[in-house]
Amino acid sequence: MYCDGLQIFRILVLAICFTWFHAMASAGVPVAVFPLQELGEGRNDANLIFTRLLTEHLAESGNEIIDLETVIAFMANNRIRTVGRLETVNISWARRDLGAGFILLGTICQRREKPEASLGLVLSLIRTSDLRIVWSYVGSLSTSEQRKMLGIGEPQSTTELESYLLEEIIGQWPWQIVSEEPQVGFLIIDLAVIEPQYVRPGDEVHCRVRLRTTWSAGQEPRVFFKADDQLYPATVAADGLTYEGSWIAGEENGTFPVTLLLEWPDYGRTEMALLGSYEVDGTPPLFELDVRGVKIIDNIPVFSKEVKIMPRMIVRKPVSRWRFAIYFEGDSPVGEMSDAGNLPESFLWTGRGRVEDGIYEVVVEAWDYAGNLAKVSKKVAMDRSLPQVDFTAARSEEELVVDLKTGGKVPIKYWRLEMWTKEGKILTQSEGEELPVTIGIELPGSDQEQEVQGFLFYEDILGKQVRREVQDLLPKLRRKAAPKDEEPTGISEKWVDEF
Repeated sequence: MYCDGLQIFRILVLAICFTWFHAMASAGVPVAVFPLQELGEGRNDANLIFTRLLTEHLAESGNEIIDLETVIAFMANNRIRTVGRLETVNISWARRDLGAGFILLGTICQRREKPEASLGLVLSLIRTSDLRIVWSYVGSLSTSEQRKMLGIGEPQSTTELESYLLEEIIGQWPWQIVSEEPQVGFLIIDLAVIEPQYVRPGDEVHCRVRLRTTWSAGQEPRVFFKADDQLYPATVAADGLTYEGSWIAGEENGTFPVTLLLEWPDYGRTEMALLGSYEVDGTPPLFELDVRGVKIIDNIPVFSKEVKIMPRMIVRKPVSRWRFAIYFEGDSPVGEMSDAGNLPESFLWTGRGRVEDGIYEVVVEAWDYAGNLAKVSKKVAMDRSLPQVDFTAARSEEELVVDLKTGGKVPIKYWRLEMWTKEGKILTQSEGEELPVTIGIELPGSDQEQEVQGFLFYEDILGKQVRREVQDLLPKLRRKAAPKDEEPTGISEKWVDEF
């Protein structure tokens, strides 16, 4: 594609303008323009009119300019009575109090109306971070330099020359230097403490912050802590560096940032710094207790050797401390333990020591970091007594009938009855998992009960076992005696035969 010289020129102009406006848009560091000094034949004075024109042009071109009234208030508060120059300490204070990244000082060194109007200006741009002059401007214009064809629109006075001078300043303004300067952050915080970090609704929150920055008497900013969209005034300590404040946490749960806010009413300026955050929590931990190693009897978990208590968080939440306690019959303390941190996965109680069978209440308490307490209890019963089986037996002519049934509160899960004669003949081998039961056993013809031997074994659902000998269980039963025949009267037949 063919491009003539005019097209190339237009492309270059557009590229330059794009780069220039991009640099202007990125210039966001505040610049404080101090009143310009004007040298005259008599008393030197400040030219506020031209100073305002200069600040307006700089602001319209993309700079962040601090309001001139704010700058004048700063000069009054710090008793700055001269214009055109500043002491280094005043430059540092301007960075501190006005947040200025740069200071522009200047002098109108020439203003003459006759024989032809002429105007001269000297400017210095000072970077407040290192007090260095980073840009200077020296310019002068006269009406003879602005001659136009037919004399139409030529400036006739120094007032009309000012606009030409302002355009030249904007054209030479150091956009890159201004845009590369980082934002002013003069607040240097040595210490920031928010306590407690976790609070309940209605609890008091306290904040303490220590700064490195100091202000001269009468120039101190108003200091606040901002939390939950509310401002709380801070009081300064005797050292002049430490500020403290407190407030009441709101009813809403959540995390709330805390910001340090400094306000200069005279300058219409505020500075903020994030200090940290605190959390409002009005809900206690939510958990339940599971028990292992037990059997449910009459709706109560029962154990004989040991019981494992397992806290289970329903809603996952950090716990700051906990307490585990056991009470007998609901009020007599048996023992307790406590510790900091999250709940253990389980507690194991073996029931050692001077404890007796009965109902115990296991209590687990947990506190979250805000101090909310959750208390969960569980009743368990300890039963170490031996299992009981009632054994009854009735003997008839030819058999023994044995009845077995549970004699205690704890159910039997297994039983076994074996009986045999003295000679080793098996009479019965019976077993089962349920009671009651009736067992019929055929007996030998002998009426000697000592000839019957064996055992009864049973185990309850808690794992306790008992073995009993049949000889200890069987009553001294005798076979019912046959009715005796009537004694014969007279001589016996045997005697008669022998006779």
